[in-house]
Amino acid sequence: DGPCFYDDGIPRFLDLFDDCGIRATFFMIGCDADLPANRERVREIVARGHEVANHSHTHPYNFRTLSREQKRSEIENADAAIAEITGTRPVGFRTPSLDVDPETLELLAENDYLYDSSIFPGPFMWAFMLYGKLFVRHDEYSLGSLVTPTAPAQPYFPQATKLHRRAAAPAAQGVSSLVEVPISVVPGIGLPFYGTLMRMLGPRVFDWSLRAFGRRKAVLLYALHLLDLVELEGSSLEEAIKTTPGVGLPFERRRDFTRHVMQGLAAAGDAIPMREFAGSYKAEQGLPSRALEA
Repeated sequence: DGPCFYDDGIPRFLDLFDDCGIRATFFMIGCDADLPANRERVREIVARGHEVANHSHTHPYNFRTLSREQKRSEIENADAAIAEITGTRPVGFRTPSLDVDPETLELLAENDYLYDSSIFPGPFMWAFMLYGKLFVRHDEYSLGSLVTPTAPAQPYFPQATKLHRRAAAPAAQGVSSLVEVPISVVPGIGLPFYGTLMRMLGPRVFDWSLRAFGRRKAVLLYALHLLDLVELEGSSLEEAIKTTPGVGLPFERRRDFTRHVMQGLAAAGDAIPMREFAGSYKAEQGLPSRALEA
């Protein structure tokens, strides 16, 4: 009796993005393709000008602790499922729960991925780790290494063994040719542009954060979840998450806040899929991007 996130959330996001002139990236779990109705929604995402990227095949909550072959399977199975639907292989990846490690980036580079987006810089990441342990009810839930909050706040080429550190010579290392696009944070205080937290803090805090960030003329990545625009009233999921901070809110509040955010982002600059940004970033560094040529 729960809502279908694809049928309920995706059309609302697509209409909102159209209204605001936004083109975005949707990170897809590969096994969601098992339902024919979901495949139609994914085709609609692409037809309306957005990117579909890889979010693993089964969304394991302990991605870092998987074996190399298990990680490879999660990446490649989702890759194949997305390519079968869209006709194009994904070139971007985000680990479940941002639980990333150097081995994952190595596997992505082997599969000719253009970018990863699994880093959450800034001290609030440690608070999110605690939040996850308290409210995400999965025994194996993990939210990345304790050192990842020290990573750069703007896109960068990570070192091969220390992904939270910028590589000195990106062209010299295979792993470093992968662009890391971290979730954005407000300069100075590290407040993340993450839908759940921003919704808890309210429109005024978001507006202030956007103005503070905009003074740097930087790249801003705002992270959302389909749950932000899914109607939960009367479903079993409503009961399960009603006490979760920032999530168990009435649909109208989530809808209105998400629209406010999208209008603000659209007014602040160009909103494009991450594939396009990462390809341009590599080109600016003098590195080839086969993903853009495909």
